[in-house]
Amino acid sequence: MQLKVLLVDDEDICLEDLKSSLNMFKYIDVVAEATTGSDAIKFLQNNEKKVDLIFLDIEIKDINGFDLAKHIRSVYPYIKIIFLTGHVGFALKGYEFQPVDFLTKPINIIRLEESLSRVKSLKLNEKVDKEIKIGIHVEGGLEIIAVKDILYIEKKGRKVYIVCNNCAVYNSRDSVQKLESIFRNYGFFRCHQSFLIPINKIKRISSDEFTRAYIAQLEGVKESIPISREKYNELKELLKNKEMEFYL
Repeated sequence: MQLKVLLVDDEDICLEDLKSSLNMFKYIDVVAEATTGSDAIKFLQNNEKKVDLIFLDIEIKDINGFDLAKHIRSVYPYIKIIFLTGHVGFALKGYEFQPVDFLTKPINIIRLEESLSRVKSLKLNEKVDKEIKIGIHVEGGLEIIAVKDILYIEKKGRKVYIVCNNCAVYNSRDSVQKLESIFRNYGFFRCHQSFLIPINKIKRISSDEFTRAYIAQLEGVKESIPISREKYNELKELLKNKEMEFYL
């Protein structure tokens, strides 16, 4: 997934430093830079569909960064915002405008990567919510399935089943590995060698008393889905990137 990014900062040095850091991420495409709030607004008016994410400095000269953020949230609610500032004290007020994150200058590359991962997760969830449908090879032909209807995917013996809402079950001719590569882009996670699950349907994760095994409870699913021990920490990080927290 490519993220199209607009940079808004009135300091050329800061813009160059940010661009240099973003160049480390192949999925980032910096489509434009603006040194004033007015320039940012003009660009969005003519290119709104070209922007997924805005890095917005709070202290730009012509328009207060928070005022600009309020405008963006109102007119372009699908565009994500990451605030930039040299003053940590702005953070508390900044979260009123629902940014993905709040980064202080100079930008820490690890914090930047965490922020970008969060944006990617949010965008993938939005894709699924738009009723995306995928053609899957099944016994007898091709089945068109809405991604949001899939409860989980399970391998039993040599067969792979796609379990959906309304008790629909499809016998896929594709391997779990191939389905994993397809559905990874739609928020699915391979929690076990035999299971793929949609992360946004997880409602509970629990362990046995010795913490030797984990299981997931999914929305609309009575059965417990196993989570392998080596996959547990990876899943926990993915959930954190979606701004979730859980404790075991």
